[in-house]
Amino acid sequence: MTLHRVGYELQFEAISGNCAFGSAALVPWDTEIFGFPVAAYKPGSAGAGEDMRPFPAALRSWLEAKDISFCSSSIPALDSFWRFWLTEAGFRFVDSTLQVSLGPLSKVRLPRLRLELRPAEPDDHPAIEAIAARSFAHGRYHADPDFPRELADLRYRRWMQTALSGDKLQDRVFVLGKPGQVLGFYHVALEGDLSDLRLAAVAPDLKQTGMGIDLYGGVLETLRKLGVRRVVSRISSANTGVMNIYALLGFRFSHPELIYHLHA
Repeated sequence: MTLHRVGYELQFEAISGNCAFGSAALVPWDTEIFGFPVAAYKPGSAGAGEDMRPFPAALRSWLEAKDISFCSSSIPALDSFWRFWLTEAGFRFVDSTLQVSLGPLSKVRLPRLRLELRPAEPDDHPAIEAIAARSFAHGRYHADPDFPRELADLRYRRWMQTALSGDKLQDRVFVLGKPGQVLGFYHVALEGDLSDLRLAAVAPDLKQTGMGIDLYGGVLETLRKLGVRRVVSRISSANTGVMNIYALLGFRFSHPELIYHLHA
């Protein structure tokens, strides 16, 4: 399982007080970034014998009461019951994801790396933010044809601004390149001997140079030196370039999920 993300807890409440109908919560960080209310929906305990006909109206009522403009949900890929009912409620499929994991790092054979990672310095911050704002084409917001691309890009910029702020002790940001000349970055979170690989990117003009191997291999070597035994992450299954790097490095793929969006 991925790390418990301190500061990312949501306050879910049951839809119509019915645990079978699931629960929903306001997502404060995305709400702040996008400038309109954003929610997350978590499917409930309902099964094949449950009368779900009132569910779509109940969920819509909750969204309207909270003035929610946008809601997302994720379910296991084989959950046909909730695939049907999310669609009935107005959700549309936008992306699928896989959990990736690797460990123990002490036994991982890494390819020979051309460049070494180093901790990000204050002079690197503008370059890191610029790369974050223009290097991503995958992820659920970029995959959603109804979601503004500029807001999806802004979310990654804000992500790295938060990671670089130093507010959370478990956050670490590493970079390739000399100070002020960042070629790529990797944001990770540490929790004991486990690390959550959060976000990584190389400069757009370097994507076909093999720099990703240096970045991803370099972060594994760096984490190994820090005493990390195992790493985990979650990735869009459409991001085949990064999936190929993970496969080359020996990662395992599991827990496929489907991502749905509802535009209220």
